[in-house]
Amino acid sequence: MKHFLQSLLVFFALALCGLMIVQWVRETQLRASVQSLTDTVHDKSEAILNLQANVRRDEEEIKRLDGLKNQLMQTVKSNNVQIASLTKDLDKANSELERDRKQIEIYKEALQKANDNIKRQNEEMKTLNEQYKKLAEERNEVVVKLNKVLGDFSDLAQKWNKLQEDLSKTNAPPKNPKTQ
Repeated sequence: MKHFLQSLLVFFALALCGLMIVQWVRETQLRASVQSLTDTVHDKSEAILNLQANVRRDEEEIKRLDGLKNQLMQTVKSNNVQIASLTKDLDKANSELERDRKQIEIYKEALQKANDNIKRQNEEMKTLNEQYKKLAEERNEVVVKLNKVLGDFSDLAQKWNKLQEDLSKTNAPPKNPKTQ
């Protein structure tokens, strides 16, 4: 029995060693599992913190972009008002331009009529000048003829006066062929 007890004791000691090894392996696996879970929790916590930081950063970016959007919307509104004003001014300028073009056409037509009238008057003046020159030439010819006639008349008058003078010197009445 002593031998049996010793064997039983060795058996229990070995069983206890085996149990300790099993527990030790199990505990090592559990510690590895706990460490793995701790690492997972740590990684997830870190990911959560990173995501929260990203969310805060994204929210700030959204606020900044929203501010820019509002600023750009205000700029667009003011640009639309300015565009409307410029469009109105452009329409006004276009209508003035069209009115001025029509006025220019009217002036062109009036100028053309005036030029035509001046050309016609110039032609009439040329015609009148030619007629005046012709009339002056005719007058000069008439004056020359009149001078010749007056010269002839003057000669005739001088001859008549001389004849009268000669007759008055003789104081003889002229013989009338009918009375004799």
